[in-house]
Amino acid sequence: MGKECSRSGGESDPPSSALWLPGSPLMALRIVQPNLGSTPVCTMVVGLGAKNLRGFIFLWTQIGSFVRETRRADGCRGVCPGISSLRKLILVSYWRDRQALQAFVRSPVHVAWMRFIAQHPDSLDLFNETYGQPVALNTINARGGFTAAAEQEESK
Repeated sequence: MGKECSRSGGESDPPSSALWLPGSPLMALRIVQPNLGSTPVCTMVVGLGAKNLRGFIFLWTQIGSFVRETRRADGCRGVCPGISSLRKLILVSYWRDRQALQAFVRSPVHVAWMRFIAQHPDSLDLFNETYGQPVALNTINARGGFTAAAEQEESK
Protein backbone atom coordinates (compact mmCIF):
# COMPACT_ATOMS: atom_id res chain seq x y z
CA MET A 1 0.00 0.00 0.00
CA GLY A 2 1.15 3.55 -0.48
CA LYS A 3 2.77 5.69 2.17
CA GLU A 4 0.42 8.43 3.36
CA CYS A 5 1.71 11.56 5.03
CA SER A 6 -0.70 13.91 6.76
CA ARG A 7 1.15 17.07 7.72
CA SER A 8 -0.62 19.22 10.26
CA GLY A 9 2.45 20.68 11.91
CA GLY A 10 4.78 19.43 14.60
CA GLU A 11 6.43 16.71 12.51
CA SER A 12 10.06 17.29 11.70
CA ASP A 13 10.82 14.77 8.95
CA PRO A 14 9.43 15.56 5.52
CA PRO A 15 8.38 12.62 3.38
CA SER A 16 11.01 11.80 0.79
CA SER A 17 10.30 13.43 -2.58
CA ALA A 18 7.14 15.13 -1.27
CA LEU A 19 6.49 18.85 -1.42
CA TRP A 20 7.51 20.15 2.00
CA LEU A 21 7.40 23.80 2.94
CA PRO A 22 7.59 24.16 6.75
CA GLY A 23 5.29 26.84 8.14
CA SER A 24 3.24 27.11 4.94
CA PRO A 25 -0.43 26.26 4.38
CA LEU A 26 0.82 23.19 2.52
CA MET A 27 1.67 21.62 5.89
CA ALA A 28 -1.97 20.47 6.21
CA LEU A 29 -2.05 18.63 2.88
CA ARG A 30 -2.42 14.88 2.82
CA ILE A 31 0.29 13.58 0.51
CA VAL A 32 0.12 10.00 -0.76
CA GLN A 33 3.19 8.25 -2.15
CA PRO A 34 2.30 4.81 -3.51
CA ASN A 35 4.66 1.89 -3.30
CA LEU A 36 5.56 1.51 -6.95
CA GLY A 37 7.11 -1.92 -6.48
CA SER A 38 8.14 -3.87 -9.54
CA THR A 39 4.68 -4.32 -11.08
CA PRO A 40 4.84 -3.57 -14.79
CA VAL A 41 2.60 -0.64 -15.58
CA CYS A 42 1.82 1.40 -18.66
CA THR A 43 0.33 4.91 -18.78
CA MET A 44 -1.22 6.28 -21.94
CA VAL A 45 -2.09 9.91 -22.65
CA VAL A 46 -4.46 10.56 -25.56
CA GLY A 47 -5.44 13.96 -26.90
CA LEU A 48 -8.42 14.41 -29.20
CA GLY A 49 -9.44 17.56 -31.02
CA ALA A 50 -12.47 18.24 -33.21
CA LYS A 51 -11.45 20.04 -36.39
CA ASN A 52 -14.94 20.54 -37.82
CA LEU A 53 -18.63 19.88 -37.09
CA ARG A 54 -18.41 16.20 -38.11
CA GLY A 55 -15.50 15.66 -35.70
CA PHE A 56 -17.26 17.62 -32.95
CA ILE A 57 -20.41 15.50 -33.24
CA PHE A 58 -18.45 12.24 -33.35
CA LEU A 59 -16.30 13.25 -30.39
CA TRP A 60 -19.20 14.20 -28.10
CA THR A 61 -21.54 11.37 -29.11
CA GLN A 62 -18.90 8.64 -28.82
CA ILE A 63 -16.60 9.66 -25.96
CA GLY A 64 -18.87 8.38 -23.18
CA SER A 65 -19.03 4.84 -24.55
CA PHE A 66 -15.31 4.93 -25.33
CA VAL A 67 -14.45 5.80 -21.71
CA ARG A 68 -16.86 3.14 -20.39
CA GLU A 69 -15.40 0.43 -22.63
CA THR A 70 -11.86 1.48 -21.74
CA ARG A 71 -12.68 1.15 -18.03
CA ARG A 72 -14.14 -2.33 -18.63
CA ALA A 73 -11.14 -3.54 -20.64
CA ASP A 74 -9.05 -6.32 -19.13
CA GLY A 75 -5.94 -4.79 -17.62
CA CYS A 76 -7.24 -1.21 -17.42
CA ARG A 77 -6.49 0.18 -13.95
CA GLY A 78 -8.17 3.55 -14.44
CA VAL A 79 -9.17 6.27 -16.88
CA CYS A 80 -9.10 10.01 -16.20
CA PRO A 81 -10.94 11.96 -18.92
CA GLY A 82 -10.55 15.71 -19.07
CA ILE A 83 -12.05 18.54 -21.09
CA SER A 84 -9.51 21.04 -22.34
CA SER A 85 -12.09 23.01 -24.34
CA LEU A 86 -15.32 22.28 -26.20
CA ARG A 87 -13.20 20.97 -29.07
CA LYS A 88 -10.39 19.23 -27.17
CA LEU A 89 -10.34 16.30 -24.75
CA ILE A 90 -7.55 14.45 -23.02
CA LEU A 91 -7.69 10.91 -21.63
CA VAL A 92 -5.10 9.45 -19.30
CA SER A 93 -5.37 5.70 -18.79
CA TYR A 94 -3.40 3.30 -16.62
CA TRP A 95 -2.79 -0.30 -17.65
CA ARG A 96 -1.54 -3.43 -15.94
CA ASP A 97 1.10 -3.81 -18.63
CA ARG A 98 1.86 -2.99 -22.24
CA GLN A 99 0.25 -6.23 -23.44
CA ALA A 100 -3.10 -5.23 -21.87
CA LEU A 101 -2.93 -1.86 -23.61
CA GLN A 102 -2.06 -3.50 -26.94
CA ALA A 103 -5.04 -5.86 -26.57
CA PHE A 104 -7.32 -2.86 -26.00
CA VAL A 105 -5.96 -1.15 -29.12
CA ARG A 106 -7.29 -4.14 -31.10
CA SER A 107 -10.74 -3.97 -29.41
CA PRO A 108 -13.86 -3.06 -31.42
CA VAL A 109 -14.38 0.30 -29.69
CA HIS A 110 -10.81 1.44 -30.38
CA VAL A 111 -10.87 0.12 -33.94
CA ALA A 112 -14.11 2.08 -34.58
CA TRP A 113 -12.40 5.33 -33.54
CA MET A 114 -9.38 4.62 -35.72
CA ARG A 115 -11.65 3.79 -38.64
CA PHE A 116 -13.49 7.13 -38.24
CA ILE A 117 -10.20 9.03 -38.10
CA ALA A 118 -8.91 7.21 -41.20
CA GLN A 119 -12.14 7.84 -43.13
CA HIS A 120 -12.41 11.49 -42.03
CA PRO A 121 -8.84 12.79 -41.59
CA ASP A 122 -10.01 16.42 -41.61
CA SER A 123 -12.43 15.84 -38.70
CA LEU A 124 -10.34 14.83 -35.67
CA ASP A 125 -6.81 15.40 -34.43
CA LEU A 126 -5.31 12.65 -32.32
CA PHE A 127 -2.09 12.21 -30.39
CA ASN A 128 -1.05 9.53 -27.97
CA GLU A 129 1.95 9.01 -25.75
CA THR A 130 2.77 5.87 -23.78
CA TYR A 131 4.93 5.81 -20.68
CA GLY A 132 6.29 3.07 -18.45
CA GLN A 133 6.24 2.97 -14.68
CA PRO A 134 7.00 6.30 -13.01
CA VAL A 135 10.12 6.63 -10.89
CA ALA A 136 8.36 8.68 -8.20
CA LEU A 137 5.08 10.51 -7.76
CA ASN A 138 2.82 12.17 -5.23
CA THR A 139 -0.90 12.81 -5.11
CA ILE A 140 -2.26 15.52 -2.87
CA ASN A 141 -5.54 15.32 -0.93
CA ALA A 142 -7.04 12.45 -2.94
CA ARG A 143 -5.93 9.19 -4.42
CA GLY A 144 -6.06 9.56 -8.16
CA GLY A 145 -4.11 8.88 -11.30
CA PHE A 146 -1.32 6.37 -10.97
CA THR A 147 -1.73 6.20 -7.19
CA ALA A 148 -5.24 4.79 -7.52
CA ALA A 149 -4.10 2.41 -10.26
CA ALA A 150 -1.16 1.17 -8.19
CA GLU A 151 -3.33 0.60 -5.13
CA GLN A 152 -5.92 -1.30 -7.18
CA GLU A 153 -3.14 -3.58 -8.41
CA GLU A 154 -1.79 -4.09 -4.87
CA SER A 155 -5.21 -5.10 -3.54
CA LYS A 156 -5.40 -8.09 -5.89
